[in-house]
Amino acid sequence: MKDSRKKDRPFLTKGWVLTLAGLLVLQLLFIIFDDSSWSPFQVKEGVIIERLSHAKLFKEWFTPYHTQELNLFTAIFAVTLLPAALIGAVKDLASRK
Repeated sequence: MKDSRKKDRPFLTKGWVLTLAGLLVLQLLFIIFDDSSWSPFQVKEGVIIERLSHAKLFKEWFTPYHTQELNLFTAIFAVTLLPAALIGAVKDLASRK
Protein backbone atom coordinates (compact mmCIF):
# COMPACT_ATOMS: atom_id res chain seq x y z
CA MET A 1 0.00 0.00 0.00
CA LYS A 2 1.13 3.44 -0.76
CA ASP A 3 1.42 6.05 1.92
CA SER A 4 -1.17 8.59 0.76
CA ARG A 5 -0.52 11.14 3.50
CA LYS A 6 0.75 14.51 2.41
CA LYS A 7 4.13 15.58 3.63
CA ASP A 8 3.64 18.68 5.75
CA ARG A 9 6.03 21.57 5.44
CA PRO A 10 8.07 22.37 8.53
CA PHE A 11 6.30 24.78 10.86
CA LEU A 12 8.80 27.61 10.49
CA THR A 13 8.60 27.68 6.68
CA LYS A 14 4.83 28.13 6.48
CA GLY A 15 3.76 31.37 4.91
CA TRP A 16 1.74 32.68 7.81
CA VAL A 17 4.56 32.02 10.29
CA LEU A 18 7.00 33.91 8.07
CA THR A 19 4.52 36.79 7.80
CA LEU A 20 4.18 37.02 11.59
CA ALA A 21 7.94 36.77 12.01
CA GLY A 22 8.43 39.59 9.52
CA LEU A 23 5.94 41.77 11.39
CA LEU A 24 7.70 41.00 14.67
CA VAL A 25 11.10 41.90 13.20
CA LEU A 26 9.69 45.18 11.89
CA GLN A 27 8.28 46.01 15.31
CA LEU A 28 11.61 45.26 16.98
CA LEU A 29 13.35 47.56 14.50
CA PHE A 30 10.76 50.26 15.13
CA ILE A 31 11.33 49.95 18.89
CA ILE A 32 15.07 50.37 18.38
CA PHE A 33 14.53 53.37 16.08
CA ASP A 34 12.11 54.96 18.50
CA ASP A 35 14.35 54.46 21.54
CA SER A 36 17.36 55.92 19.76
CA SER A 37 15.33 58.88 18.39
CA TRP A 38 16.63 58.03 14.93
CA SER A 39 14.30 57.59 12.00
CA PRO A 40 15.33 55.94 8.74
CA PHE A 41 12.40 57.68 7.07
CA GLN A 42 13.04 61.14 5.72
CA VAL A 43 9.54 62.34 4.96
CA LYS A 44 9.38 65.44 2.80
CA GLU A 45 6.85 68.13 3.57
CA GLY A 46 3.67 68.04 1.51
CA VAL A 47 3.92 64.33 0.72
CA ILE A 48 0.84 62.25 1.45
CA ILE A 49 2.73 60.15 4.03
CA GLU A 50 3.61 63.31 5.93
CA ARG A 51 0.00 64.46 5.90
CA LEU A 52 -1.25 61.05 7.02
CA SER A 53 1.31 60.74 9.81
CA HIS A 54 0.26 64.11 11.23
CA ALA A 55 -3.41 63.15 11.27
CA LYS A 56 -5.23 63.08 14.60
CA LEU A 57 -5.41 59.28 14.44
CA PHE A 58 -1.63 58.89 14.60
CA LYS A 59 -1.06 61.81 16.96
CA GLU A 60 -3.60 61.02 19.68
CA TRP A 61 -5.29 57.65 19.25
CA PHE A 62 -2.77 55.18 17.86
CA THR A 63 0.56 56.06 19.47
CA PRO A 64 2.70 53.03 20.29
CA TYR A 65 5.80 55.05 19.34
CA HIS A 66 6.90 58.65 19.83
CA THR A 67 7.60 59.07 16.10
CA GLN A 68 4.44 59.64 14.11
CA GLU A 69 5.85 58.05 10.96
CA LEU A 70 6.53 54.81 12.83
CA ASN A 71 2.94 54.84 14.09
CA LEU A 72 1.71 55.20 10.52
CA PHE A 73 3.90 52.39 9.19
CA THR A 74 2.93 50.14 12.10
CA ALA A 75 -0.74 50.64 11.29
CA ILE A 76 -0.17 49.99 7.58
CA PHE A 77 1.83 46.82 8.22
CA ALA A 78 -0.65 45.57 10.82
CA VAL A 79 -3.62 46.10 8.50
CA THR A 80 -1.91 44.36 5.59
CA LEU A 81 0.07 41.56 7.26
CA LEU A 82 -2.08 40.45 10.21
CA PRO A 83 -5.15 39.44 8.19
CA ALA A 84 -2.99 37.46 5.77
CA ALA A 85 -1.29 35.66 8.65
CA LEU A 86 -4.59 34.93 10.42
CA ILE A 87 -6.18 33.59 7.24
CA GLY A 88 -3.14 31.37 6.61
CA ALA A 89 -3.22 30.05 10.18
CA VAL A 90 -6.93 29.26 10.00
CA LYS A 91 -6.47 27.48 6.66
CA ASP A 92 -3.59 25.50 8.11
CA LEU A 93 -5.61 24.45 11.15
CA ALA A 94 -8.64 23.59 9.03
CA SER A 95 -6.60 21.42 6.66
CA ARG A 96 -5.32 19.30 9.55
CA LYS A 97 -8.80 18.08 10.45
